Amino acid sequence: MRIHSIESLKEKRRKGTIEAVVPFSINGSQAEVTKKIVNGEMETYELSKPIGEMMTSETSRKELLQKVVLDVELGREDVPVLYKPIYETLQDPNFPREFEAKWAQYGTVIFFEHLEGEEVKFGSLLAEQGPIARIKGYSAGFEYTKEMQIFNQTFNFELMNKAFGEAHNALLNHLHLAPIINYKYKSDNKTAPVYVKPDGTKGTASDAHYLLSLRATLRQALKDARTAKRPGTVLLANSANKEDIQDALGSMTLQATPYGATTGINDIIYYDGWEAQVSKKQYVYDGVPEGKAFLIRPKRGFKELVKQGLQINATMGDLTRLVESQVVGDFWRGVFAAVEENVQEITLPGQ
Repeated sequence: MRIHSIESLKEKRRKGTIEAVVPFSINGSQAEVTKKIVNGEMETYELSKPIGEMMTSETSRKELLQKVVLDVELGREDVPVLYKPIYETLQDPNFPREFEAKWAQYGTVIFFEHLEGEEVKFGSLLAEQGPIARIKGYSAGFEYTKEMQIFNQTFNFELMNKAFGEAHNALLNHLHLAPIINYKYKSDNKTAPVYVKPDGTKGTASDAHYLLSLRATLRQALKDARTAKRPGTVLLANSANKEDIQDALGSMTLQATPYGATTGINDIIYYDGWEAQVSKKQYVYDGVPEGKAFLIRPKRGFKELVKQGLQINATMGDLTRLVESQVVGDFWRGVFAAVEENVQEITLPGQ
């Protein structure tokens, strides 16, 4: 069983060496910088001159933007994306603005015994039902002011860059997980708490053993999803329920009665949301509510559509506002989520 949480993914990135090329644009010209992480430590770009002096030539501005890009990547490392076990990623710069649900197709083929003279049975393509997927653009920017230049406020400069990367990955998690969390599920897609007494017999909320009840509830959700022919293998939950869920899925012995481990769940994602304050406004991306979980059949009904990944562009600033340089990042993406066909909402038993 694989565990996916902010902390577990960061811990994984602390092992080994990771190297990738990150593209960016400066005044319309394409460039790139190499991101390298060795045992969790990311190589950053140290400025050799004050920020103001680096605005004076094309070469220096390029060096400055290389630092911006690496600082942004450092922020992205602090907020890893969690939805990858659920979604299949499709990337193509030629994607249209809208996709009808029928594009999320999969093949079905059955072999039959061939009788002489009989026509061969041909396979077909089936499509997931779901909403139309739309490619949308997202952008954010920040400005380097003359105040930063004359006081050489490199520390604030780095904080802004890092926050840019954190906000990007936080939005990606929200775009892909919110459709599952916020969906209004029908009764067929819901599993209610199952209460079990300490002796293993059926009980009520007042006399139940919590771990046995949680174990029985998760098993009932697996059964409900399989009966509905949408077997789930990914569990999405709140980290407040982490230890209890993992205990309930493992083997245990209570009152001399052994209980075997529960199989069928390959990945558990713990997502608690994200929040940040920009100026005086608070922005919140809701996570999985405590006491809820979602059992998901991944990939086939969930597509991450990438027309353009995050691209950072820098231009000269605005003299009338004493802005030395402006940096803007934008990306173009869509999300296809056939939730009803692939998700079982679970209400966990109360303690």
